[in-house]
Amino acid sequence: MALHAVAHPVVLLEVHVTIRDLQKRLGVNVDGKFGPASTTALLDRLTNLKAPALTAEDFDKVAHDLNVPVAIIRAVRKVEAPRGPFDDSGRPSILFERHVFSRASKHRFDKLVPALSGPAYGKGGYGSFAAQYPRLVLACAMDPGAAFSACSWGAFQVLGENAVALGYDSAFDMALALTASEAAHLDCFVRFVRTNGLEDELRACRPGDPESCIPFVSRYNGSGFRQFNYHVKLAEAAL
Repeated sequence: MALHAVAHPVVLLEVHVTIRDLQKRLGVNVDGKFGPASTTALLDRLTNLKAPALTAEDFDKVAHDLNVPVAIIRAVRKVEAPRGPFDDSGRPSILFERHVFSRASKHRFDKLVPALSGPAYGKGGYGSFAAQYPRLVLACAMDPGAAFSACSWGAFQVLGENAVALGYDSAFDMALALTASEAAHLDCFVRFVRTNGLEDELRACRPGDPESCIPFVSRYNGSGFRQFNYHVKLAEAAL
């Protein structure tokens, strides 16, 4: 699996987003059918081949503001998005979480499309790195609000379901924000850490010491963190 999921400790529900709502935002014909024109417009809006990368100064500023070693912040980024913050097409790296889509869409599609909507969380079932945006598009044709909520986004893989709690108008707006630059990804991570009060847990992480990382990853990645060895990966990435 190329990407890794992020948990969702603080979630505020957003107003339900329909296909017509998304089509209005995209400036395409509003017909309630998420076809080729809507797909093209969506992918165009999420593409930025010239998005600025993070600088050492960006990392240093956030490390200072959070009072966290910069190596730990860099390690979280390395673990969460090993393929990079953007894919080869210039879109924020995502992982489509089918169990989140199921929850966000009130399980309406579990029987219809179990590959996209179901209760399972764990290894397998995610598909390849290249398959994530096609999965998002297919989900948008059913419930775009749930589709954007169900993706973990960007360099720090923050789940879209957190968007409103983090100060974005919607999961779609969070995705658009992350399209602008990698600095926006770091800002999203900082919002998540502060909203969920994870400063102390992040500060306690020590390079080469997986046990010290458990308090952070158990909340950032969820109770199933051991299944993916997040505590080990974070400790090793910080060396």
